[in-house]
Amino acid sequence: MLKTPYFILDLQKLEKNLSGLRSAFTSLWPNFAIGYSFKTNNLPWIASWMHAQGVMAEVVSSPEYELAKYVGYEDNCVILNGPCKGFETMDKVLKAGGIVNLDSFQEINHIKANIQNYGSRIKVGLRINFDLETACPGETIPGKEPGRFGFNIENRDFDRAIDELKSIAGVEIVGIHAHHSTKTKSLGIFKAITKKTCECASKCSCLEYIDLGGCLFGDKPGAPTFEEYAQTIVSVLCDFSIPSEIKLLLEPGAALIASPVSYVCKVIGTKDIKGTRLVFTDGSIKHIAPQMNAIRFGYNLKTSSKNTLPRQVISGYSCIEMDRFLDLNNQPELQIDDEITIKNVGAYTISLAPLFIEYYPSVIVKNGDKYSIAREAWTTKEFTQKQKLYV
Repeated sequence: MLKTPYFILDLQKLEKNLSGLRSAFTSLWPNFAIGYSFKTNNLPWIASWMHAQGVMAEVVSSPEYELAKYVGYEDNCVILNGPCKGFETMDKVLKAGGIVNLDSFQEINHIKANIQNYGSRIKVGLRINFDLETACPGETIPGKEPGRFGFNIENRDFDRAIDELKSIAGVEIVGIHAHHSTKTKSLGIFKAITKKTCECASKCSCLEYIDLGGCLFGDKPGAPTFEEYAQTIVSVLCDFSIPSEIKLLLEPGAALIASPVSYVCKVIGTKDIKGTRLVFTDGSIKHIAPQMNAIRFGYNLKTSSKNTLPRQVISGYSCIEMDRFLDLNNQPELQIDDEITIKNVGAYTISLAPLFIEYYPSVIVKNGDKYSIAREAWTTKEFTQKQKLYV
């Protein structure tokens, strides 16, 4: 019996997600590639599995880049994004012919000051920033506030960035990056983003790739399918007569890894207060919603109980009062050692879970009826590595 709490990764479901995304896009745009978003779930087992499947590494920091190298990635299979890449890391990827999507004039200034150190011509991409909220009202995360990332189109920063890079001998602008995080992940969002990307691409005489980022749904019921995303995006590329030799890149995270991962914990006690059954578990909301945002979790209950209760509030081991993650109505009365499985928790959970009160739980890989360990549960030994004590 596995010791709770633990995450469990369904490998067959992960394989299905990856193959579904690939086939949907390559059937319409053969020159297609995927960069797995390390920040979404940076478990080394998953990163190394992605490498084995020929998926590129999309990283946004020096530590993520070092993890990519650790699991076997060559620099030319790395996509480096984000506002804080680390100049040393940026230089390594540029020299090796990897993809670097510039985010700021500070990065351009660094290239200008160090161009003599690159040894040959370098290729860069530019991340664009535009008013997506106007195109898709109510669907973006910043809303009417300005987005943080990339070169803004409306204030002509994008045009200025192109002019500055063209003035640096030995630099080619070969890509447009257009990742935008949105509330809805709708087809309308991707149509608007692809259209704006194509408009900007016309200003790049050496265009090699279009990178639309991530933030698309995976196999969520009722959401757009991979095929619908592909049809929407490719139809816009065709409307703008983008040549088929241009590489189309996506950087999915949640679309691949969210649904294959579940979280299992067990009941350790109960209390009745003010007519409400409080159920305590050895799990925590910190493992499945580290930001403690309001999420409705799918779940399974493993219990032999025949009695039902009008209301049970499922809570965690922490000393945070709001460590509550399920509110059950008219469900079987949970008993000590009953198990609760929370579904679809592979995205932004393992990466963000804190070392708070308890250490990291184990991660188990399920492949059919076979199980293996991807990460052993941490103990004080792992927690105190590289730590110093007062003497």
